Amino acid sequence: MSRGRGIYIVSDVSEISLEEVSVVSKYISNPLLINGHKFDLRIYVLVTCIDPLRIYVFKEGLARFATHEYNSSADVKSDKFMHLTNYSINKKSSAFVQSNSLENDDSGFKWSLSAFCNHLELIHTDMELFWSRIYDVIIKSIISSEDIMFQASK
Repeated sequence: MSRGRGIYIVSDVSEISLEEVSVVSKYISNPLLINGHKFDLRIYVLVTCIDPLRIYVFKEGLARFATHEYNSSADVKSDKFMHLTNYSINKKSSAFVQSNSLENDDSGFKWSLSAFCNHLELIHTDMELFWSRIYDVIIKSIISSEDIMFQASK
């Protein structure tokens, strides 16, 4: 769902309702953190053709951060501001800081993707490997639904 609705962190599969459609994923207990915070990336992809498959990746996007620093202890499992990166949730946190200028797009809890990549370069991340892995996920995600898209386009 959108804006973090319907997201639950459970310790046991028996806590999941079988009465409703769900997506279940394994929680990463030791995530990569930036300044102690979890984050997600918004990378925009355009598919202009399915046969032959033609994919474009826009080099700008967003990095969104949780407003509370990450803590792996079980007693903070319900802290949405620590586990979720949705802007619509975190803007309600008392810790939320809005970035107010294009020049400071690496401040606050929503950065430009280019500012995020600049930060990764500063901490000596292999950016070629970083983008290679992102492209791999994008390609595999699109290929996994290629048949459905191809049939729908007919």
